[in-house]
Amino acid sequence: MAVLSKSFEDWISWRSCNELVHPHSCRKAAFQNFFRFISSNSKYYLPLLLIHLGKHGFRSGAVDLDLLVESLWYYAQLVFGGVVEASLITWSICSLRNYLGKFHPSTLLFVPSALGGAFCAFFPKKVKHVQQTAIFQSVIENLMLLNHPLCRLLSTSVGLQAAIFMVCSAVILEGKQRKWYNGFWFLIPDPAPDKDTCDKKSCSHSESDCGLYIVRGIRNYLMYGLALDIFKALVSCTKSGQWDLKHFKLQSTAWLGCYVGIYRAVHCYLRRSPAIKDSLRHPLAGFLGGFSYLFYPKLTILSYALLEASRTLWAKRQGSEKKRYGYSDIIFPFAMAYLVQSYVMKEPTG
Repeated sequence: MAVLSKSFEDWISWRSCNELVHPHSCRKAAFQNFFRFISSNSKYYLPLLLIHLGKHGFRSGAVDLDLLVESLWYYAQLVFGGVVEASLITWSICSLRNYLGKFHPSTLLFVPSALGGAFCAFFPKKVKHVQQTAIFQSVIENLMLLNHPLCRLLSTSVGLQAAIFMVCSAVILEGKQRKWYNGFWFLIPDPAPDKDTCDKKSCSHSESDCGLYIVRGIRNYLMYGLALDIFKALVSCTKSGQWDLKHFKLQSTAWLGCYVGIYRAVHCYLRRSPAIKDSLRHPLAGFLGGFSYLFYPKLTILSYALLEASRTLWAKRQGSEKKRYGYSDIIFPFAMAYLVQSYVMKEPTG
């Protein structure tokens, strides 16, 4: 760290914005960056627009004018939020350099990123949730890749990752069934059994036959997984410029199909097992369903599971109390600043 600090003082701190950040004046760079950020954020959030249209259009059976206007407004809010944050960060870098007379290790990236991230607290709830999810998930994944013995063990041990994912799966599905937290998860849990009818029917699903219920779930989630794999293949081919079948892999298809199959089969079986307490049946089904992680072991999925499990437990602790601002609004600017700083100012190894 001392070597990195001395290198910063010798090679970076004394430079001007024109040498380090942009070739033009700060005002001209801010103007150019504004339009550049509009273009980049429009491309970045375009998949969310398509997912929003597909999700709600699939539920209603059609994409009407109201849904299109709502989706475009949501998309515009996402792009606006991204542009404002990026513009505040770049403007703060130049302003702090001009005010302090030189760059400092903290004012080059960390403080400007925190100032830009602080604006996220004023975004609409859905936009803020998307922004916070992306940053918090990336921070968790970045921490898992640190050069620490425990982090190296986690990043290299698929079995340990699967065990953690299984616990997260149990927490998230239980929380969604009990309506503690309503965030996105890859699997929709079985509805909670009605106390008035639980003695008349073992399972809470609408199908009369558990086998049919399991097969339909596998069929539906195989289709969801296939759509994800096709989408990922299209994105990969577009980025590489090579349209090749090697980009198409059925990883999401296999994972989601196994996930719902194990979860529903175990839950239906346990609902008929008097040896297991009723309060443990659903968490156990969610736990064993998480074994499907072995079909698609990705740290990105694990980091998202850890984030959603934490949110679920926090929502349970809060209960029905809803606040416009919370601890996440305080943590987010520092999380963004840490992420930007860690990606750009990496200490040399070896």
